Amino acid sequence: MQMIQNSYRGISLVLDLGLDRILIPLAIVVGLAGGAMIGSELAQMQGPDFQNIR
Repeated sequence: MQMIQNSYRGISLVLDLGLDRILIPLAIVVGLAGGAMIGSELAQMQGPDFQNIR
Protein backbone atom coordinates (compact mmCIF):
# COMPACT_ATOMS: atom_id res chain seq x y z
CA MET A 1 0.00 0.00 0.00
CA GLN A 2 2.87 2.33 0.82
CA MET A 3 4.40 1.74 -2.61
CA ILE A 4 1.14 2.63 -4.36
CA GLN A 5 0.82 5.80 -2.29
CA ASN A 6 4.41 6.90 -3.05
CA SER A 7 3.95 6.08 -6.73
CA TYR A 8 0.77 8.18 -6.85
CA ARG A 9 2.58 11.14 -5.26
CA GLY A 10 5.40 10.85 -7.78
CA ILE A 11 3.06 10.67 -10.78
CA SER A 12 1.02 13.56 -9.40
CA LEU A 13 4.17 15.69 -9.07
CA VAL A 14 5.26 14.88 -12.62
CA LEU A 15 1.83 15.80 -14.00
CA ASP A 16 1.76 19.04 -12.01
CA LEU A 17 5.18 20.05 -13.33
CA GLY A 18 4.17 19.15 -16.88
CA LEU A 19 0.97 21.13 -16.53
CA ASP A 20 2.94 24.19 -15.37
CA ARG A 21 5.19 23.90 -18.40
CA ILE A 22 2.13 24.11 -20.64
CA LEU A 23 0.00 26.64 -18.76
CA ILE A 24 2.64 29.37 -18.27
CA PRO A 25 3.58 29.77 -21.97
CA LEU A 26 -0.09 29.45 -22.91
CA ALA A 27 -0.99 32.28 -20.52
CA ILE A 28 1.80 34.43 -22.00
CA VAL A 29 0.61 33.80 -25.56
CA VAL A 30 -3.01 34.52 -24.66
CA GLY A 31 -1.99 37.75 -22.92
CA LEU A 32 0.08 38.90 -25.88
CA ALA A 33 -2.70 38.08 -28.33
CA GLY A 34 -5.24 39.94 -26.19
CA GLY A 35 -2.95 42.96 -25.97
CA ALA A 36 -2.45 42.93 -29.73
CA MET A 37 -6.21 42.81 -30.32
CA ILE A 38 -6.84 45.69 -27.92
CA GLY A 39 -3.98 47.68 -29.44
CA SER A 40 -5.25 47.20 -32.97
CA GLU A 41 -8.74 48.29 -31.95
CA LEU A 42 -7.36 51.40 -30.25
CA ALA A 43 -5.26 52.20 -33.31
CA GLN A 44 -8.32 51.94 -35.55
CA MET A 45 -10.35 54.19 -33.27
CA GLN A 46 -7.65 56.87 -33.02
CA GLY A 47 -6.38 56.75 -36.60
CA PRO A 48 -7.52 59.13 -39.33
CA ASP A 49 -10.43 58.13 -41.54
CA PHE A 50 -8.99 57.60 -45.03
CA GLN A 51 -12.22 56.32 -46.59
CA ASN A 52 -13.57 59.80 -47.46
CA ILE A 53 -10.34 61.11 -49.04
CA ARG A 54 -10.38 61.22 -52.88
